[in-house]
Amino acid sequence: TRILSDEGLELRAVDRDEMARIDPALEPVKEQFAGAVFAPTDGSGDARVFTVNLARYCRERLGVKFRFNTEVTGFATSGDRVTGVTTKDGVVSGDEFVMSLGVFSPFLATKLGASLPIYPIKGYSVTLPLDGHNNPPTIGGVDEDNLVAYARFGDRIRATATAEFAGYDRSHKPADFTYMLGVMRKLFPDGANYDKPSYWAGLRPMTPEGTPIFGRGRYRNLMFNTGHGHMGWTMSAGSARIAADLIAGRRPAIDLTGMTLST
Repeated sequence: TRILSDEGLELRAVDRDEMARIDPALEPVKEQFAGAVFAPTDGSGDARVFTVNLARYCRERLGVKFRFNTEVTGFATSGDRVTGVTTKDGVVSGDEFVMSLGVFSPFLATKLGASLPIYPIKGYSVTLPLDGHNNPPTIGGVDEDNLVAYARFGDRIRATATAEFAGYDRSHKPADFTYMLGVMRKLFPDGANYDKPSYWAGLRPMTPEGTPIFGRGRYRNLMFNTGHGHMGWTMSAGSARIAADLIAGRRPAIDLTGMTLST
C-alpha cells in the first residue's frame, strides 16, 4: 500500500464496523474480518461497454475504420520500415503500426525478428444475476486471503480468480468455478442467484515482470503496446498515451526502463 499511496492513490485502513458501513452487504459477515483497506477513488466498470462505445465514437467522430474478423498473416517491409500488414483479404498499408495482440503478439512479432516474453496465463470468471436478491455488494473488492476479486455491474455480480499455466486452452467446466463460488457464497450469502452462473475463461498476456512492452524493435515505424496481463483495461488509456507519445517523438510521462525490448 505504501507504493500505491506514494503514487497518489488514496488508501485508508478501516475496521470491520466502518467496512460494513461502506458496503452494507458485508454487515452480516463482518465478524469474519479484522478490517479492510478502502480506496475511495477506486472503481470498476464494464470493459465491453467501454470498448463498444469507444469504437462507436472513433467511427462517428474520427472516421476510424475497423476490420473485424480479419486474420493478420504477416507484414510487408522495406528496409527498416513496415509498409503494410498482410491479411487474408489483402495488404493494409500505413505510415505507423502498433502491435497490440495480447497473447498472440509473440506469433507475429517473430515474423519481424522480435522475441516477446509474453505467456498466456489462464483465468476464470463467473457472472451471477441478482434476480431480486436483497443484499448484493455495492462496490467492488478483493478477498486477498482467497485471491478472489468481485465487482457489481448493474443487475449482475462478477467474480474472478485463478492464474493457471494451460497454454492456449480456454476450455472450462463447472468444477473449475467451485472454489470462487464458495468464497462468494461465504461473503454474500444473499448477494446473487447462485443457481444461474455464467462461466467464462480467458488468457492473460503476462510478462515475467508483469509490466507491458512498449517501444520499437528493428522496424522504426512499428510500435509495441502489449503484454498487459490482467490489467489491460486498467492500463489501456495510459498505454495508448505512451504509444502515441513515442510515435510522435515526445517523451513519455513515465520512465520506460525495463518496458522496452532494448532495455
